Amino acid sequence: MILSPGSRATTDAVGLCLHQPRRRVSLEPFWMQFLQGAEDVLAESGKTLLLAVVADLSDEVATLRRWHETGQVVGVILSDLASGGDERLELLREIEMPAVVLAQPMLAPGFATISTDNARSIREVVEFLAAGGHRSIGRVSGPKEFMHTLVRDEAFRSAGERLGIDTVSVWSDYTADGGAEATVELLERPDRPTAVIYDNDLMALAGLETVTSLGLSVPGDVAILAWDDSVHCQLASPPISALMHDLVAYGADTARVLLDVLNGVPEPSRVAEQPHLVARESTRVVRDREPEGHPDIHLQG
Repeated sequence: MILSPGSRATTDAVGLCLHQPRRRVSLEPFWMQFLQGAEDVLAESGKTLLLAVVADLSDEVATLRRWHETGQVVGVILSDLASGGDERLELLREIEMPAVVLAQPMLAPGFATISTDNARSIREVVEFLAAGGHRSIGRVSGPKEFMHTLVRDEAFRSAGERLGIDTVSVWSDYTADGGAEATVELLERPDRPTAVIYDNDLMALAGLETVTSLGLSVPGDVAILAWDDSVHCQLASPPISALMHDLVAYGADTARVLLDVLNGVPEPSRVAEQPHLVARESTRVVRDREPEGHPDIHLQG
């Protein structure tokens, strides 16, 4: 059972606090699937998941401290590390709270982590689009205050430089409205990109609707590719190419790492399954663009 923040937790509860718009959590395929996987594993060990959604990072810090002082949780899952230092890590060190951090080990020294290689995924996507003939690629990213956004930013820029491709990023907020606004900003550029990568499904779906509402075609005028594949991408018209990641398994593995921490297992950190690119109609090669061979691409549709 996923408890609401107002529910009374037992000492066997594990906490997950998210600082983001409450409505976004319920709409975001990433979190719905992640929570399912984490809850299933925790339930097998007689533990529950205490979920809180707060307005900002300072509220999350306050929530974590309150959970510690009241003994509501035995450990926590920490996501979306802040760039430029994260005060939550300092707090968890201070109160000695068991935790697993969704980040690469170098970004959370001293903590158990579960990670995927964001830079590798970005390079794969840019190489795939370049092989399809795209020489100008846009990206609608998540908030720049998140560390994983900066990692993707740098990998995107570097991949473009290496391949001789023009790249431009517009920062957004993972919401449909934000995705639509960022798409308009990209398409109004005089050097309009011929492909756009979105950092989540909601923004990609909004981008698809925005492109077509402006009288442009997908993929004829603009190719679209999403992060964190979901059924919504698969059922879109045209179906959207995406980085597929088993998010239920990701949530389950995250819970297993935290259980290992609680049980004193040495070196509990894990590397999660790396997302793989699934090519669908939204990135089909058109006109004079001729694709080159590209490894590890799964074709659907």
